[in-house]
Amino acid sequence: MTSRFIPHKPINNSSIKRPVSNRAFVWFTVFTIVGVLICCGFVISAQQHFEAVSLGFKGEKLRKKEEKLEEKQSVLELEYKRITSPIEMERRALKLGLIRPQSQASQIRRPIN
Repeated sequence: MTSRFIPHKPINNSSIKRPVSNRAFVWFTVFTIVGVLICCGFVISAQQHFEAVSLGFKGEKLRKKEEKLEEKQSVLELEYKRITSPIEMERRALKLGLIRPQSQASQIRRPIN
């Protein structure tokens, strides 16, 4: 009975060679090209997205810098107005030892003929 399950014929496990269809090769090529194009589209889209985000951050930094510079400009304008005010100029002149002339008639010189 055991001989019934063991074949006496030798088994040949050689590979079967089937012809490759040209149609399958064409479809494989088409799918590969379409896949590469789609991947390139995603890469370009991602690159543009990251560039846009980067430009957004740079724009925000520039806006903050502009605000700081405008604030500094207003402070400097106030300082300039304070320094050039007549009261401040007179106070600094007195501090330097300058005096206000009493009358303008004494400052007029007439040429001698």
